[in-house]
Amino acid sequence: MPAITIQSIELRDEQKEIIAEKFTALFSELTNVPQDRIYVFFDGYSLNSVAKGNELFAKNPPINLIAKYNQNK
Repeated sequence: MPAITIQSIELRDEQKEIIAEKFTALFSELTNVPQDRIYVFFDGYSLNSVAKGNELFAKNPPINLIAKYNQNK
């Protein structure tokens, strides 16, 4: 059972579905492992769990980042 782990700030469900589809297809194509045997795990981090330099993303979120925290914008 191959596993792919994605570590990122929290992604929207639609983003996860697209990422899972594309990573699974590519991995299957390159390794000949059937897609139904490939697992994709998402480790989502909230903005107060990620820092760039010495500043938490929660204090100054990246403007062009599209993720769960700004899905209603």
